[in-house]
Amino acid sequence: MIYHAKNGREFVGLRLKYGIGKQVVYDVANGKRVLLNILDQSTEDSLIQDALREGVAKKNVLTGIMAALNARSIVVDFTS
Repeated sequence: MIYHAKNGREFVGLRLKYGIGKQVVYDVANGKRVLLNILDQSTEDSLIQDALREGVAKKNVLTGIMAALNARSIVVDFTS
């Protein structure tokens, strides 16, 4: 599942990475990328998808995503 912000410059998606599990990828057209590991791998994809859809609609997408994940008690860890 992937989403683009209305400004067309920000992208957010959910991926499954071998050895790590579910990751949220936040990418900006200027090359900035933030990876968030979902700590509880049993979290339903539909719950994550709802949070991403809500967050990408906010003016500050990354803050919106973090707030939406937090509101759903989805714990993440920033990775490099």
